[in-house]
Amino acid sequence: MYVTSVACRADREPECSRFHYEEQLLEKMVRMEFNVERLQQQLDSMSEVVAKLEGIRKQLTDSTRLTEEVKDQVGSVYTRWGRDSCPTGATFIYDGLVAGAHYTYNGSGVNYLCLSKEPIWANGSPTASYVGIIHGSEYETDSANIWTHLHNNEVPCAVCKSSGPTMMIPGKNICYEGWKLEYHGYLMTSYHGHAGSKEFICVDSEATVADGSNSGNQDGALLYFVKAACGALKCPAYDGNKLITCAVCSQTK
Repeated sequence: MYVTSVACRADREPECSRFHYEEQLLEKMVRMEFNVERLQQQLDSMSEVVAKLEGIRKQLTDSTRLTEEVKDQVGSVYTRWGRDSCPTGATFIYDGLVAGAHYTYNGSGVNYLCLSKEPIWANGSPTASYVGIIHGSEYETDSANIWTHLHNNEVPCAVCKSSGPTMMIPGKNICYEGWKLEYHGYLMTSYHGHAGSKEFICVDSEATVADGSNSGNQDGALLYFVKAACGALKCPAYDGNKLITCAVCSQTK
């Protein structure tokens, strides 16, 4: 009887083996479903992160574009002394003639102006008896070893707009890092022995004469090169025999 019973069970798959197989299969399916749910959660989480990053990227792009637009709209206005045009990259506003108080005046203005070449008068032509007087400017360069061909000629100017803030650096003909060179040249002002004081301006290194200018001595708001007085200004680095340079720079970042 014992042998027959064993042989009977051996002819077919045991019930316990089939149950075990189905149990393992079910367990794998449950585990797989769990993993799929976990992967879906991870994908959903990654999608949220990607969406947030895309939002941040868009904000940065919009902010950068807005900054550039504001920068383009704001910019900075400066005068290019000695030329009637603007440097490459700058916006031309108008050109004119350099003017200021006569070199013998104790009064009137102390600054040089880029005076319009085409004045427009007020209606009724109002006038007055006691006034300040403005004169055209002339180069006074006959004592120098450069620009002698400009001596006694009138001085042009141009008003320009850069894309960023501007500054004039006296004593350098290059710009600092983060700044673009608009133009460079020589520091000029009135003669130190004259009655009227003037501001220091940066005259372009490739200075020209104004349209219609002549080399006759008409005086006016005169322009002289500038040298350093050694003492409080240490020599070196300064040199009392050399003409002081300058640069007009606009900020780029």
